[in-house]
Amino acid sequence: MKFRHIFLVLVVALITYICGWLAYYSDVIMAHRADKTPYPFYTTSSKGDHLIAHAGGKIGEHIYTNSKEAYEQALKRGMKFIEVDLSATTDGDYVAVHDWELFNTSIGLSGDKPQSLDTIHNSKIYGKYTPLDEKQIAQLMRDNPQLIMVTDKSRDVKHIASAFPFPERMIVQTFHLYDYIKALKTGIKYPTLRLKGGRRGIPAYYKKLIEWTNVKSVILGELSFNKNKDYLKELHDKGVTVILYGNPSYHIVENPDEIKKYAGSYIDLVDTDTLNNL
Repeated sequence: MKFRHIFLVLVVALITYICGWLAYYSDVIMAHRADKTPYPFYTTSSKGDHLIAHAGGKIGEHIYTNSKEAYEQALKRGMKFIEVDLSATTDGDYVAVHDWELFNTSIGLSGDKPQSLDTIHNSKIYGKYTPLDEKQIAQLMRDNPQLIMVTDKSRDVKHIASAFPFPERMIVQTFHLYDYIKALKTGIKYPTLRLKGGRRGIPAYYKKLIEWTNVKSVILGELSFNKNKDYLKELHDKGVTVILYGNPSYHIVENPDEIKKYAGSYIDLVDTDTLNNL
């Protein structure tokens, strides 16, 4: 009897939570469902000119630096979209770091523990490249009004919206449908949903949720892309922006001919380390 009572209490609490959540987000969900306008990054062009400089793009012999010099190099090469990996320091500030193990190695440290903001400011990546904090990234966007930033790593959409007040110039990766809706609520205009289970195929129930929510952009890796081409074509035909990032194979995102083959019909933006034009 006691177990049954506890179970009923938990069910009531869950239902109350879900109802409260839906009430809080109902305005943004309904508005998003009603708006059928595709993102401005959506394209039916086969030119494949929507390239994203992944973590700033390759600089020298290095990738994933997220460095000031890599971003500036990408801008000089005419790149319009730049991906920034956002990771939290021990102080709670965000910096452009792909992952702490790689960053620590690049500055002569070991391990995967986050560093302080002071350490970031006093470090050089591979002895010559400059790491950036969120304020410096925001200044880079002010100095380059053509720049559109694509974020990765962080789920803290509220912090992102506050730190980077450029709603028309940001594509924010979200890792769950909940985060996608939460991003809309915080004022982020262009969230993109990272597809789950893509390597095994997108579950039917998740496809229904994506359709019901009117998700306008999805992002996935090459392995998932190869498993879900028909579904992605279906999404794209409905006006959904599809963003592709690389896996270790790099069969598509570093290959101009492959990008052109899928551009405008399956994919819209491509996250690349080495390409700056096609």
